[in-house]
This record gives sequence, C-alpha cells and structure tokens, in this order.
Amino acid sequence: MNDTSREKKKNGVGGFMRKGILKSMVVKEFKQMFRDTRMRIVLFAPPILMLFLFGYAVSTDVTGVRMAILDEDRSQTSRAFIERFTSTEHFVPYTYLRSPREVSPLLDRGEVELFLHVEKGFSSHIRSGKTASVQIVVDGTDSSRAAVVVSYVNAITSDFSTEYFLQRIRSVVISKMIIGVRFRQNIGLEERVMFNPDLSSRNFYLPGILGLLISLIAVTMTSMSVVKEREVGTMDQIVVSPIRSMEFIMGKSIPYTIVSFIDIVIISLLTIFWFKVPFNGSFIFLLLSSLVFIMTSISVGLFISTISRTQQQAILSTFLYFLPSILLSGFIFPIYSMPESMQIVAYINPMTYFISIVRGVFLRGVGFFFLWMELGIMTVMGVLLFLFSSRRFKEGLE
Repeated sequence: MNDTSREKKKNGVGGFMRKGILKSMVVKEFKQMFRDTRMRIVLFAPPILMLFLFGYAVSTDVTGVRMAILDEDRSQTSRAFIERFTSTEHFVPYTYLRSPREVSPLLDRGEVELFLHVEKGFSSHIRSGKTASVQIVVDGTDSSRAAVVVSYVNAITSDFSTEYFLQRIRSVVISKMIIGVRFRQNIGLEERVMFNPDLSSRNFYLPGILGLLISLIAVTMTSMSVVKEREVGTMDQIVVSPIRSMEFIMGKSIPYTIVSFIDIVIISLLTIFWFKVPFNGSFIFLLLSSLVFIMTSISVGLFISTISRTQQQAILSTFLYFLPSILLSGFIFPIYSMPESMQIVAYINPMTYFISIVRGVFLRGVGFFFLWMELGIMTVMGVLLFLFSSRRFKEGLE
C-alpha cells in the first residue's frame, strides 16, 4: 500500500462518514443484492418457509399416543377404565391384543407407544376393596414424551380410582341406611394457566423462530457479502479507493439491516395473524428490540468475515456459530436445566436475550419496564461486537 493510501486510511479511521459516498455504497449494495433472482429468493423465501415448517411440523404436544390394549378381565368395570383413555385426544386405540406376547413386536417396530394390560380379576378386586393390578408399558425412546404419557396415565388412573372409591362408600352408606352423611369434595381445585392457556407448543416455539431466522440471514449474508469482495478481487480496489473503512462497513451493514428488518416484520405478522399466536405486548418495542438484535447479528457476520478468506469458510464459520447459539439460547432447552458452565456460555449469547424479549412481548405482554435489562445487555453486546469487528476489519485493510 503506498503512502497516499496509508494517509487516506489513517485520516478515515476517526473521521465522519461522508453521506454521498455512504449513499453510493448502500445503493450499490442493494443493486448487487437484488440483481440476482436467486438472491432475492434467498433473502425472503427461506424465513417464511421455515416459519411454516415450524408452525405446522414441529410440535411437542403429546396427542394421538398409539395404544395396544389387552383386557383379560373383560368386565364392565375394565371397559369403563379403558374408555377413560380412549375417550381423550391423548390416546388412540391402535390394536386389541389377545396375549401379552403380541406386544413386543409392536413396541420393537415402533407401531405403538403404550401397552395397557388389564389383568384378570380387575373388577372383582375393586369390588372387594383389594388392589387391582394394571400393567403399563411405555416406549421411552423419547424421554420427554414418555414422561408426559406416564403423567397422563397416572392422572387417569387416580381419577378412576377416586371416583370408584366414592361410589363404593355411597353404596355402603345407602345399604346400611345411614342418615345424615354428606359427600362433598373438601378441596376444590380451580386451574388457570396464564400466558398460554391452551398449553400449545406452537405458541412457545414460533416467537423464538424470529431470533433464529433473523440471526441466520443477518450473519450469513453479511459475512458472505464482505468475503465475496475479497474472493473476486475487488477488495484491493476498495483499499486504494476514496472509501473509508467505516463507510465500507456501514455500506455493507445498512442494506442487510433493512432487509432483516423487513423479514422480521413479515414473520411477526404471519405469526400473529396466520398462526394465531397470542400477541399481548407492544409491537413498537418488539421492532426496537429486533433492530438491536439485527445490528448485533450483523456484527457477528462482520467478525466472521475477518477470519474467512472464501465464501465456503464463511458458511462453515456461520454454521459453527449458529448451531451452539440455538442450543444455548433457551429456544429448545431451558437454560436452568443446563450445567453451570454451559449457563455461563448461554448468558453471553445475544440470542438468549432476544428470545427472552420476544416471548415476553408475545405471551406475557410485558415491555421495557420488565425487559430493560435484557435489552440493555443485548445493546452493550452489539456495540462491543461492532467495535471489535470493525477494528479487526480495519486492521485487515491496512
């Protein structure tokens, strides 16, 4: 680099950005971005497709559990007990067996998830006040789903046992001609689920999708755009041109900030009006938080561009950042259940705070008064990342 170029770069580090050059840089980046039809598709189609994929295909709601049923008692009581399962949306009778030996192949092939075995003498034991035996075999391949299934089975069994016990006491009282005995429930349980009354996993996951999709677009597009200049050989021309380092960085960042912001508005509206996810907070606060997160993600993409020399390296580096960022953000697994060492890593992940903000705005309806700390931490992270990445980028140009 000649002395003139060095002096130009030195003067440009602390100087103000010139609006004309910055505007030309932004316009040039937009033209390059939308000139290719495939690039236009990549910027807007994948976020919408992934939103619909998560909205319709990804669900942790435990419904439609396939049951294999063996009723060896064949009494009215056993049929009433089995009906407690089959009359709900959680369990579906897949097949009725004649022998316990028939269930093993079904479980091995994954055709059924639950085996309900009502042993012979079930009704007679209940009438005589003895313990009636019922065997439950659950497919534990998916441990979380199996735990929910077991809880459903315990609840149904407990309700049936309590109801039959009360009926038996009533019959004894009536048969003995005892007068003045009243039957009433001592504890009246009133259930109220706040924020997500339907307990729908869609309402939990779809708001978090905003963070995943925007981070993916902002990080990937920014890193690849900068690396592409170096890969095709135009970076040397930029070095000797009148464009200052900060003007180049802002010229690359502003277009993808605008595109990511448009994406997040589209995704938010689809989440609210198409998938009917409850939205109880401030849309303005959501957009403000989204803008801060977009700038943070773009700073990460800028940093990746400083350690990559080809677009393939940029894609690989983005993947190595993106996967741990998802797993440690609380999007899928709660942070409190992670080891303490992983919790420390999770709390230096910007996506952790954005997902907390998005779910708070969508479901809880809270705003800046309750989420100012998350927004503040994310803002500080974004500023530090941008300054650090910009410095590394400038050092690479000098």
